[in-house]
Amino acid sequence: TLGICLPDTCNPSDFNISNFMPALKQIKIGYKINSLSCKPNSLKLSNGGIVTIFIISAFLLLVLLGSSVTALKHFTEPLSKRNNVNMEGISIDEDTENIKNESSLNSLALPERSPSQLRDFIDKCDPFLNCFCIFTNGSKLLNTDATEGQLLCLHGIRFLSMTWVILCHVYVPNFDVIRSLNNVIPQVDNLPFQAVLNGWYSVDSFFVLSGFLMSYLYFQDCEKRKGKTPWLYFYVHRYLRLTPVYMIVLAFYATVLPVMGSGPFWRDTNVDQNCHKNWWWNLLYINNFQKNANQCFALTWYLANDMQFFALSPLFLITLWRWPKIGYATMTLFLCGSWLCGFIITYHYDLLAGTLGDIRHMETDPTYLQRFLEYMDKIYYKPYTRIAPYLIGIALGYVIFKKKITNISLNRATLWTGWLLSITSGLYCVYGTYHQTPNLVGASFYNALTRTVYGLSLSWLIFVCLSGHGGVLDKFLSYKLFIPLSRLTYCAYLIHVILMDLYSSNQRQTLDFNHQTMVMLFLGLLMVTYAFSMLISLTFESPLIRLEKLIRNKFQSRSRTQ
Repeated sequence: TLGICLPDTCNPSDFNISNFMPALKQIKIGYKINSLSCKPNSLKLSNGGIVTIFIISAFLLLVLLGSSVTALKHFTEPLSKRNNVNMEGISIDEDTENIKNESSLNSLALPERSPSQLRDFIDKCDPFLNCFCIFTNGSKLLNTDATEGQLLCLHGIRFLSMTWVILCHVYVPNFDVIRSLNNVIPQVDNLPFQAVLNGWYSVDSFFVLSGFLMSYLYFQDCEKRKGKTPWLYFYVHRYLRLTPVYMIVLAFYATVLPVMGSGPFWRDTNVDQNCHKNWWWNLLYINNFQKNANQCFALTWYLANDMQFFALSPLFLITLWRWPKIGYATMTLFLCGSWLCGFIITYHYDLLAGTLGDIRHMETDPTYLQRFLEYMDKIYYKPYTRIAPYLIGIALGYVIFKKKITNISLNRATLWTGWLLSITSGLYCVYGTYHQTPNLVGASFYNALTRTVYGLSLSWLIFVCLSGHGGVLDKFLSYKLFIPLSRLTYCAYLIHVILMDLYSSNQRQTLDFNHQTMVMLFLGLLMVTYAFSMLISLTFESPLIRLEKLIRNKFQSRSRTQ
């Protein structure tokens, strides 16, 4: 990579690479021009960036006010009153709330009203400001108290799946700043590294978990409500749960991040233009239907799929609740349709078997990269080829609900058979493409069925852990440290690529590839990601969740009094 600094009076039209050709030839340096770009040394913050910073600052101010008011009440209130009042715990994220992770925490009572107008105003604002209190939200975020009926093993699965996602994103995007890709292939072309090359299955773990939690909690709620579900709130709550934090991070990515770095590897201006033109695709959760080259914040294709599956879920939930046979038949029909789509698309476009397939062909096959990108656009991002794990999660949630978890008994033969099939199929999904180049029909079957097989493998793990047959593995996945880390998963997913982008794109020279360096990057990114995730959760996610609950309770109390 050749970088040349020019006076700020110059513009890209003044720069001609041909002026440097004779010098390169004299010192006998081989060169190949892959791309040529000229970038200014400094960029100005756009109007959108100013608005984004203003919004972030407003939230920080509310956190400061809410925390200060709560702390003031805490230290000015008699100790006896503080110790005698409890406040119902509020979950930090929807999944945790759905896992029934709410608990009773010591909180702060309102002091007796003062005749002063200031005290009256503070008392009126207290419920709102307390939503932004970093002390209250932090205590709930870090709370690890387990309650009866909690699905503890899901916390460990969620955190480890997020760790797997981060590991993959440390390796693959950083290939852009590696000095010699010819030296990379021999180091990654081995069996253990397939866990990274095929680490895209980590996202299917989230689809299984999402479908399971949504299904299991829906049926529990149906049992309480006798089948009556407020469907409008069903959708509105989900949208409000995910969208505000998502849009804040997206705004930061599109307007502030572009001015936070520079250099030969710094992000292409096309990335910024995509967000300026297509951000509303993300707002509507349909960005997975765009080509990868046109997507804004491409990582969020998963959120689009998950929201689309959620929107479709009542079709399966209602039929399973009222007519189980019809529900199972409907899910089977959609599952077969997904298989058929995967097979036909792979066969028609001659796609790779899996995301990267046999990586040895990257050096010898000039069409390999193009086929990989085509696979991502036509198979990887699309809901009709990714819905299978979500459907499996829904079915698992229904089975667990009907069996009431504790009533499930498995004999030793069933356990051993289930574990054998689960481990074998899971390992095949991750390692099965190593040094294998299946023909077109084989690749079509692989792309059609592999995510279903992986979903079934993970579902067995969840099933045995929740039914009390998980043993040591269940104890590990239910370790209390995973509980707060699991609550930060959504924020971690949104920001980890931004942090990695900041590091790699600000490099001034290419890097030598070795696993020691990449592992250190992974561990550093993992810790920094969760540190920033906690900050984002306490500043945006937790306050907005509590604020939504506060508003909902206000409306419910008014409707009861009318």
